[in-house]
Amino acid sequence: MLITLQEDGVLYVYESAEDAVRDIDASEAEESFQAVFDDRGQGYTLRRKRWSRLFGFFGNGEASGIVLAPSGSTDRAALLRTIASARTIAPRAAIREVGRLVDRLAKGSA
Repeated sequence: MLITLQEDGVLYVYESAEDAVRDIDASEAEESFQAVFDDRGQGYTLRRKRWSRLFGFFGNGEASGIVLAPSGSTDRAALLRTIASARTIAPRAAIREVGRLVDRLAKGSA
């Protein structure tokens, strides 16, 4: 599970980092993602990936995209603060799952 607090104050829950990246426009990602954690409290940062297009067949220049990559050490307290600061949770079907995560993190179990 990947949890993102976005600029609209909504805590979005995704199955994976790839799902989160697919859900947002690359040009808006830096402003949109305020905090990103997995369900263990591992923080993630946004990184731009760049690659050169090969051969004239694909054109000239560079193409770019974004990835969310693990960064730093796990911080369960920061994840709990992020969840607590959310205005709401989306999708609504994830509310129970986030509640169970909060209980688990508060008890200190992984």
